Formats: sequence, C-alpha cells, structure tokens
Amino acid sequence: MPPTPTETLHEPLHRALACAVHAANAPGAVACVGDTDSILFLDAFGLQQCTPRQTPTHTDTLYDLASLTKVIATTTAVMLLFEQGRLDLDEPIGKRLGVGEPMPYTPRQLLTHTAGLPATVDWYHELHGLAAYVEKISTLGATPSMPPRRLYSDLGFMLLAQLVTVLTDSPLDQFCQAHIFEPLGMKNTFFGRVPEPLKSRCAPTEECPWRQRLVHGEVHDENAYAIGGVSGHAGLFSTAEDLAAFCRALVNGRILRLDTLKKMTDPNTLPFYPWQGLGWKRDPWFGGSEGFLPTRSAFGHTGWTGTSLWLDPERGLFVILLSNTCHPTRKKRNNTALRRIFHAAVAHLLYPETANTHTGLDRLMWDNFDAIKGKRIGVLCHAASVDSRSKHLLDILTYSPGTLLRHVFSPEHGFQTSTEAGAPVEDAEISWNNQKVPATSLYGKRHAPTPDMLRDMDALVIDLQDVGARFYTYPHTLMECMKACAAADVPVILLDRPNPINGTQREGICPEQVGSPVCALPIPIRHGMTLGEIAQWIKAHMLPEVNLTVLEMDYWPRDFFFPQCQLPLVPPSPNMRNFETALLYPGTCLFEGTNLNEGRGTDAPFLVIGAPWLEPQKVLDALPPRYAQGVTPATVTYVPRSQPGRASHPRYEGEGCRGIQITVTDPRRVTPVAFGVALIHAVHSTHPSRFEFLPSFDILAGGTALREKISRNAPLEEIIAEWTKPNAAALPALYTTYEELLQSRNGADACT
Repeated sequence: MPPTPTETLHEPLHRALACAVHAANAPGAVACVGDTDSILFLDAFGLQQCTPRQTPTHTDTLYDLASLTKVIATTTAVMLLFEQGRLDLDEPIGKRLGVGEPMPYTPRQLLTHTAGLPATVDWYHELHGLAAYVEKISTLGATPSMPPRRLYSDLGFMLLAQLVTVLTDSPLDQFCQAHIFEPLGMKNTFFGRVPEPLKSRCAPTEECPWRQRLVHGEVHDENAYAIGGVSGHAGLFSTAEDLAAFCRALVNGRILRLDTLKKMTDPNTLPFYPWQGLGWKRDPWFGGSEGFLPTRSAFGHTGWTGTSLWLDPERGLFVILLSNTCHPTRKKRNNTALRRIFHAAVAHLLYPETANTHTGLDRLMWDNFDAIKGKRIGVLCHAASVDSRSKHLLDILTYSPGTLLRHVFSPEHGFQTSTEAGAPVEDAEISWNNQKVPATSLYGKRHAPTPDMLRDMDALVIDLQDVGARFYTYPHTLMECMKACAAADVPVILLDRPNPINGTQREGICPEQVGSPVCALPIPIRHGMTLGEIAQWIKAHMLPEVNLTVLEMDYWPRDFFFPQCQLPLVPPSPNMRNFETALLYPGTCLFEGTNLNEGRGTDAPFLVIGAPWLEPQKVLDALPPRYAQGVTPATVTYVPRSQPGRASHPRYEGEGCRGIQITVTDPRRVTPVAFGVALIHAVHSTHPSRFEFLPSFDILAGGTALREKISRNAPLEEIIAEWTKPNAAALPALYTTYEELLQSRNGADACT
C-alpha cells in the first residue's frame, strides 16, 4: 500500500522540527500541521523544561501563547460582538469605556495597530488591574496619525479587552470560555494561570528578575501579569491540539461567519500596508521573522515566547508551532530560525510549485517607504507597475510621508501601455495627489530624462515589468536612465520584479553589435535576469559611478515562472497578453525580421506565424522534434486584422494566411530561442524562393552571423552549439533557485 499523507510527512517534518529547535537554541517545540479533515503531522521534540530539572516535551504540553492571545481570544471576541451588532468597528471607544480622558481610537484602529499607541510600556512596577492600565493609557494623549501609520501595540489590545468586558459585563476570559473555548471543546486552554493539576504539563518560560523566580504556569508577559493574567494582548495558555480545533472551526465558519473571516483578512484593510488585517497578519514574507505559508491567502500571528500560527483558508491548512525559546533565558534564542526552518519544510512538502512572491514595490511598502520618505522623486513606470493586490505604484506613493512626485516617465507603449510597438507617445500631464505632474515618454525622440528634468530630484524610481528577452526595449530605457542619472548625480532606486520566463534558462549567444533599443546589451536573447540584475550588470560593466539601489523581491525562486508567483498579470505591452506569449517571444519575435506575419493582428501574437504563401505542413515535417519540446505546433489558417493600439497595420493585413499555431504544453521543456531558430530554418529550407530576411533581422539577432548561417543552410546543431560558448561577462544573480532557497532555511548546519 502507498504511504498515507501523514506517513509521507512525518519523517521530513520531524527532522525539520529537530533542526529548528537546535538552530533556535530552544529547549524543545511541538508542531502540528492539519487541514479541515485530519491532523497531518503532530510531534514534539526536545525538552519542555531545562531547569531546575530536565523534562521532555510532549504533544499535549501547555505553552504560554503570548501574543497569539491577540487573535485567538481578543480579535475573535471583538468580531463576535461585531457580528451580533453590539460593536461598531468605526465608533470611538472613549464613551464606552468611561475613562476621564477622551480616547479617539476605534476598534478598527486598535485591531490594525493604527491608533498611534506605543508598542508597550513598563507599567507593571506601579499598576495593577486592567482598569488601572486603561486609565493610564487614556492619559498618554496618543492620537491616530494622518495619514495613518501602523505601529504594533500591546496597549491597543488591552483597551479591546476592556471594551469586551464593558459590552458583555463579563471579563475577557469568561466571555472567551463561554463563546469560544467551551463550544469548540478546547479543554486545555486557559487565561493567566494554569490549573495546579496541569502545571506539570506546562512549559516554563524564563527566570524573571522582577518576580525573582522561574515563571512556570503563570503568564510570562509582565504587564499581563500585573493586570491579573487576563489581558487582550497576552495571557493565554493552550496546546497544539486545542489550537488545531480552533483553526478548523475558524476556516469552516464555526466560530465566525466566513464573510467575517474574509473581512478580517482583506488585503485592503490597510491600503498602505496590506500585510495587516483585523487582528491577524496576512500574506507572510518568506524572508521575515514570523514563519510563513507561501500563499497569498495565508494569515496568522506569532507570540514572543516562541509560538506561531498560520492558516491557509483556501486549502483549509494550518501550521501550529509552539515553543518556549525564552527558557531559561531569552539571551541566546532565535525565534526567526525556529519558524523559518520548520515552515520551509512545510512549504517544500505541501507547496512545491507555489510562491507568494513580493516585488520590489511590495518591499517599498514593507519598509515603510524608507527609501523615498521625504524625497523629491521621478518615476519610470507603466501599467504593470502594480503591487500584489493590483494597486498601482502612483496610488501607493500617496501613502509615502513627505514624498513629492516631480515627474513621471514611461517606456515604449506609454504610461497606460496602450500604444503599439514603435509608435510615438505624446508628452502630457497626469493627476497625482491633487496636483498635475508632467508625464514624458522615453521612447522615440527622447530616450532619457534631460538634465533639466532631473534637477531638484532626489531619486529616480524605476518600476517596470520586463519579459526576459533581449529584444524588449525596457533594458535599453533602463540603461539610458542610469546614464542620465549618473551624469546628474541622481540616485536610481529600482523596484525589482520576476523574470516571467524564469531566471535559470539562458539561450542565444551574446550579440556582435549592440546599441539598438532591441539589442542594447551584450547578453543572450533569453538572458535569465530580472531588471534589477540587469541594472547591477550595467553598473558593474558600464556605469560604476551610478548610485544604484535595488529593492529586491521576497521569495522569487529564480527557477519559477510567473504563474507560480501569485502576482497579478498586467500586460507589460499591448501584445504581451499572457505567460505563454512571453515564454515563446524570445524565439518567435525573430519572425519580425522576416517576411512572415508573427501573429500581430490576431488574438495570439507570437503564438502563431504564417503567410499567404506558406505551406505549414512542409515546415512542420522539416522541424526537428528535439527543438519543439514542451510545445505542440499545428497548422492553422487566419487573417491578420487591424487592431489599433496593438497592430494598426499588421503584415498581410486582410489577407488569408496559412500558418502554424503554437501551444505550450510543458513550460520547463520549452527552449524558445532554439525553437524559433529551428522554425525559421525549416521555413527557409522548405520555401527558398519565397522566404526573405528583412534588414531588421540582423538588429534583432545582434549581428549577421545567425542570418548567414541559416541562409547557407548550416546545420541547426552548428548554429545552436555557438550558444554554449562562454558569454562576454558573468551575469549577476540576486536570487537563488527553489531548492537553494529552501536549503538555506533547512537548518542543516544546526543539525551537524
């Protein structure tokens, strides 16, 4: 019998858990992976307690959840009251709480950490009880900033605990027990202090200098302890199995309605910071410190003591990781290693073809706009300059404090990406943040900003989606902008994006001649670089004086294709309508330099080639199968039509064409340049009197060599063998492959 999913997962996840514990310098940990139907993995490794005696940890060990309290108890309680109509998320809480000083905060602001309250305070020396804390918070005079800013705060959740108490006439722990824990059968979940009979199963935390004892069976957080153990920000104890019951109920709509859960995890909860929902964090970062599931829909939270919880509502999957890394001391612990190593193993096993890639634009927001805050900037962008929610760069810039947009520049096809290839774009003005900003095309009569345009500019921000082919004009525009900025001493900030056809496969020899917009750099046709890596290449080999910053992506395995990245597909040019087109473009674009139609004027540009005189079956019979791997070419008839904005006058407009339609069946096996050259070779050999090269072919190919070899019917093997020769300069790599990424997180060094 084949192994069950549980059996398949157990050995690698047990090994990952052990490595994570060692790397984190943790006593031990308990991990649980499950879905709506079953527990897929539940295991414990290491010690529950190191001192004064060693005790092994077990799957039923009770852990201090720390800030997981915020989401499991407080957020859930608040949203239950919202569902019942007893709480308005946008009504200031001051009147409800009845404190002496007005508090303008709303539940929404408190849940999203945008109330302007400090992260925490050391009041445990002087205050006792939740009411005293609430009164003290009211005297801070903190107000929500405008525009709003996120500052993670324990104090906001203390206020929410008091709000629940006032609205229900029950302390938070009693409300949660009656409406969450008891209905879900969470018999091992407690606030504040673990019952004495269960204390032996409880993992202690650290030697507390304030309490002058080992904290065991009582809440670790000092403020929560001073409050009495029941607070909105900390105080909860639980086990992995109880939390699994909570996770199942949450994603199944048995605690809160599913529409409420969707509201809580909406990516637009905070327009300027899409990783914060109502209480919960969402869309986790692979390179962050909180653990992750590589899916855009994931949400979760962490706890200071070493706990974390992530859920994927689309698959009903959850990952629970519980530890007491601060035992017996916090000095050498590493929560980041604990979470990264274990979650990397989960990702490898359960999400092998998926990444929730974050672009350089996402990183700009993640870093609170530090790179441009308070600066006067120009922007080079187009319609595809969007974040992971499809929100455009120019809209996002309105959230950057003190940033002034001086000028907008666009590449070929214009700012709206609505102008066909080679057509000029008129300069104009655009509206931004209630002001007019000049918009200038950098394709046609002008290739770079002028010195006057760059004057009084603190940085030029570049955010363009490239397609991974040397023919595309965006690397040329990038190079010209870098030259202009170097001359004007203006820093360049590039927001990086994936190479949509991956960054590991390269094809085509470096060109003999460069300088054209479609052959700007001595790199292969399929170059395997992101635009950020191209910028680094330009700096290293052409412009060492340029001040360049590349805001790198998070979690782009360079062997991944664009559909695996869970990013919105916005065409970067009018005819680049889907991934398949981008994949074949490095090869079929060469047909632009021949007397065949390359698919312009159809719904499948670069996926169909043809001419009125073509005999497509002859061509297919002459096409060696080894160069057509991963695609299915088939004969087709079609008529190119005028498509304003895409191809106003395509070759053979209005004429019936016989051609070849190409369907991608296996992207990883496709070698588009070899396929394109082989197809041209086959057309030439079967139609020697009808086929013609146009002057533009040599410009696309980067010289005469390819045309000359095809013209003399040189064997394909001879032509393609040239591509294996070393390139003129090493190509940079900011990113690693999927396996290399996970190996960097698997904790192998910690286990040796």
